Amino acid sequence: MPDRSQLDVAELEEALQKNMGKALTVIARDYQKSAFKGILQAGHPELQISHQAVFLHLGLVGARLTKLAERASLSKQSMGQIINELEELGYVERIPDPLDRRAKIVQFTKKGRSFIQSSVTVGQTVEKRYAKLMGEKKMQRLCGLLDELYGKLGAT
Repeated sequence: MPDRSQLDVAELEEALQKNMGKALTVIARDYQKSAFKGILQAGHPELQISHQAVFLHLGLVGARLTKLAERASLSKQSMGQIINELEELGYVERIPDPLDRRAKIVQFTKKGRSFIQSSVTVGQTVEKRYAKLMGEKKMQRLCGLLDELYGKLGAT
Protein backbone atom coordinates (compact mmCIF):
# COMPACT_ATOMS: atom_id res chain seq x y z
CA MET A 1 0.00 0.00 0.00
CA PRO A 2 1.50 3.45 -0.97
CA ASP A 3 2.42 5.96 1.72
CA ARG A 4 -0.37 8.62 1.52
CA SER A 5 1.88 11.17 3.16
CA GLN A 6 3.47 11.42 -0.29
CA LEU A 7 1.48 13.11 -3.04
CA ASP A 8 1.57 11.76 -6.58
CA VAL A 9 2.68 14.11 -9.36
CA ALA A 10 -0.84 15.22 -10.28
CA GLU A 11 -1.75 15.90 -6.63
CA LEU A 12 1.49 17.76 -6.09
CA GLU A 13 0.91 19.91 -9.19
CA GLU A 14 -2.62 20.73 -8.02
CA ALA A 15 -1.32 21.60 -4.54
CA LEU A 16 1.23 23.95 -6.10
CA GLN A 17 -1.34 25.65 -8.31
CA LYS A 18 -4.27 25.84 -5.90
CA ASN A 19 -3.19 26.94 -2.48
CA MET A 20 -4.25 29.79 -0.26
CA GLY A 21 -0.73 31.20 0.12
CA LYS A 22 -0.30 31.60 -3.60
CA ALA A 23 -3.77 33.11 -4.05
CA LEU A 24 -3.28 35.62 -1.22
CA THR A 25 0.16 36.58 -2.50
CA VAL A 26 -1.03 37.13 -6.08
CA ILE A 27 -4.05 39.12 -4.92
CA ALA A 28 -1.94 41.23 -2.54
CA ARG A 29 0.55 42.01 -5.30
CA ASP A 30 -2.24 42.98 -7.69
CA TYR A 31 -3.81 45.20 -5.04
CA GLN A 32 -0.46 46.80 -4.24
CA LYS A 33 0.38 47.38 -7.91
CA SER A 34 -3.07 48.80 -8.71
CA ALA A 35 -3.13 51.00 -5.62
CA PHE A 36 0.38 52.29 -6.24
CA LYS A 37 -0.56 53.21 -9.82
CA GLY A 38 -3.60 55.06 -8.48
CA ILE A 39 -1.50 56.88 -5.88
CA LEU A 40 0.90 58.08 -8.56
CA GLN A 41 -2.03 59.29 -10.66
CA ALA A 42 -3.51 61.03 -7.61
CA GLY A 43 -0.51 63.35 -7.46
CA HIS A 44 2.07 61.55 -5.34
CA PRO A 45 4.78 60.61 -7.87
CA GLU A 46 7.58 60.90 -5.30
CA LEU A 47 6.33 57.96 -3.26
CA GLN A 48 7.81 54.48 -3.48
CA ILE A 49 6.30 51.10 -2.70
CA SER A 50 8.65 50.80 0.29
CA HIS A 51 6.85 53.75 1.91
CA GLN A 52 3.78 51.59 2.41
CA ALA A 53 5.52 50.08 5.45
CA VAL A 54 4.78 53.34 7.23
CA PHE A 55 1.44 54.21 5.63
CA LEU A 56 -0.06 50.80 6.41
CA HIS A 57 0.99 50.82 10.06
CA LEU A 58 0.90 54.45 11.18
CA GLY A 59 -2.49 55.36 12.59
CA LEU A 60 -3.81 58.88 12.69
CA VAL A 61 -2.67 59.30 16.31
CA GLY A 62 0.94 58.43 15.46
CA ALA A 63 3.33 55.83 16.84
CA ARG A 64 6.91 55.36 17.94
CA LEU A 65 9.40 54.19 15.34
CA THR A 66 10.03 50.97 17.28
CA LYS A 67 6.32 50.11 17.22
CA LEU A 68 6.11 50.82 13.48
CA ALA A 69 9.12 48.60 12.83
CA GLU A 70 7.55 45.81 14.87
CA ARG A 71 4.19 46.11 13.07
CA ALA A 72 5.86 46.08 9.65
CA SER A 73 8.32 43.30 10.58
CA LEU A 74 11.27 45.54 9.72
CA SER A 75 14.42 46.42 11.59
CA LYS A 76 14.45 49.73 13.44
CA GLN A 77 17.18 50.90 11.05
CA SER A 78 15.11 50.11 7.95
CA MET A 79 12.03 51.77 9.38
CA GLY A 80 14.10 54.78 10.40
CA GLN A 81 15.36 55.16 6.83
CA ILE A 82 11.83 55.04 5.43
CA ILE A 83 10.62 57.56 8.00
CA ASN A 84 13.55 59.85 7.14
CA GLU A 85 12.54 59.72 3.46
CA LEU A 86 8.89 60.46 4.24
CA GLU A 87 9.89 63.26 6.59
CA GLU A 88 12.00 64.85 3.82
CA LEU A 89 9.03 64.53 1.46
CA GLY A 90 6.76 66.20 4.03
CA TYR A 91 4.39 63.28 4.74
CA VAL A 92 5.36 62.65 8.37
CA GLU A 93 7.00 64.47 11.24
CA ARG A 94 8.55 63.47 14.54
CA ILE A 95 7.31 65.10 17.70
CA PRO A 96 8.28 64.53 21.34
CA ASP A 97 6.35 61.73 23.03
CA PRO A 98 4.34 63.40 25.81
CA LEU A 99 4.84 60.29 27.99
CA ASP A 100 8.61 60.11 27.49
CA ARG A 101 10.41 63.23 26.27
CA ARG A 102 13.40 61.13 25.17
CA ALA A 103 11.23 59.28 22.65
CA LYS A 104 9.64 60.59 19.45
CA ILE A 105 6.22 59.96 17.96
CA VAL A 106 5.93 59.75 14.20
CA GLN A 107 2.74 61.33 12.94
CA PHE A 108 1.24 62.42 9.66
CA THR A 109 1.59 66.00 8.54
CA LYS A 110 -1.22 67.82 6.75
CA LYS A 111 0.23 66.50 3.47
CA GLY A 112 0.32 62.99 4.94
CA ARG A 113 -3.32 63.15 6.02
CA SER A 114 -4.24 64.40 2.54
CA PHE A 115 -2.40 61.40 1.11
CA ILE A 116 -4.37 59.07 3.39
CA GLN A 117 -7.60 60.56 2.02
CA SER A 118 -6.37 59.90 -1.53
CA SER A 119 -5.28 56.37 -0.66
CA VAL A 120 -8.72 55.49 0.76
CA THR A 121 -10.32 56.58 -2.53
CA VAL A 122 -7.75 54.61 -4.52
CA GLY A 123 -8.37 51.51 -2.37
CA GLN A 124 -12.11 51.80 -2.92
CA THR A 125 -11.50 51.94 -6.68
CA VAL A 126 -9.43 48.74 -6.57
CA GLU A 127 -12.09 47.00 -4.47
CA LYS A 128 -14.81 48.07 -6.92
CA ARG A 129 -12.81 46.46 -9.73
CA TYR A 130 -12.62 43.24 -7.73
CA ALA A 131 -16.37 43.40 -7.03
CA LYS A 132 -17.02 43.67 -10.79
CA LEU A 133 -14.89 40.57 -11.35
CA MET A 134 -16.56 38.40 -8.72
CA GLY A 135 -19.86 40.07 -7.85
CA GLU A 136 -20.77 42.44 -5.05
CA LYS A 137 -22.12 39.80 -2.64
CA LYS A 138 -19.05 37.58 -2.99
CA MET A 139 -16.79 40.61 -2.53
CA GLN A 140 -18.63 41.61 0.66
CA ARG A 141 -18.36 38.05 1.95
CA LEU A 142 -14.66 37.90 1.08
CA CYS A 143 -13.96 41.20 2.85
CA GLY A 144 -15.88 40.00 5.90
CA LEU A 145 -13.97 36.72 6.04
CA LEU A 146 -10.61 38.45 5.59
CA ASP A 147 -11.46 40.97 8.33
CA GLU A 148 -12.43 38.11 10.63
CA LEU A 149 -9.21 36.20 9.98
CA TYR A 150 -7.17 39.39 10.31
CA GLY A 151 -8.74 40.02 13.72
CA LYS A 152 -8.24 36.46 14.91
CA LEU A 153 -4.58 36.58 13.96
CA GLY A 154 -4.23 39.55 16.28
CA ALA A 155 -3.11 41.82 13.46
CA THR A 156 -2.83 45.52 14.23
